[in-house]
Amino acid sequence: TTLFRSSTTETVKVVLLGEAGVGKTCIISQFISGIFDPDTISSLSAQFITKTLDYKKYDKSLKFEIWDTAGQERFRSLAKIFYKDAKVICLVYDITSKKSFEELKNFWYEQQTKLNVDGEPIFAVVGNKYDLYETKQVDEEAKNFAKSIGAIFQYTSAKDTTGINELFNNLGEKYFDPSFDINEQENKDKELYEQKRLQKAQKKVENKDNNKQKNEKVKLDPTLHKEKPKRGCC
Repeated sequence: TTLFRSSTTETVKVVLLGEAGVGKTCIISQFISGIFDPDTISSLSAQFITKTLDYKKYDKSLKFEIWDTAGQERFRSLAKIFYKDAKVICLVYDITSKKSFEELKNFWYEQQTKLNVDGEPIFAVVGNKYDLYETKQVDEEAKNFAKSIGAIFQYTSAKDTTGINELFNNLGEKYFDPSFDINEQENKDKELYEQKRLQKAQKKVENKDNNKQKNEKVKLDPTLHKEKPKRGCC
């Protein structure tokens, strides 16, 4: 396999916002190093780490400078210092906590819109802890909110890796191509899946018909089953 080397590497500042305990730090840890620690302590300050992804179709690489912010109420006034120049903002909530979504919508989103950001940032609404989907308290409401602000919507699970790579891949796609529509991409994926499903079902039917035809062609010689005449006694 030929190693891809882009001609250009761009850097983008990404900030994760949301209440304490929604899993921002765990999402970053899973994306950067593939590690999930259930005993992770909520961040008490802002810190950042980087990771670079390659985008062959644009002949570019994107270096994500990912900032993890503290979600506790006593640190809220400090958060704006760190996300003022962000090009990408991930609004993270816990799908099992209605309160975490309400705070995301009514505080975290509203707070950053008051800042003088450099250009319109790319938004993502991230429903974390999807491994606990059976106890989710928020679903369509979050999707509708994401749609209303033109944001990418993504379910994630830092525990079982669901949606983690997809989230950052899609953010990169949106960064390089502002017209990128995640919903359109999902529809294309669904169409492709449906085509494959139909092709597989058709092939199964064809194989069944072929086997039936083969069985019908095999005719046993009826003489082989005739009973041999009994001999008389001596």
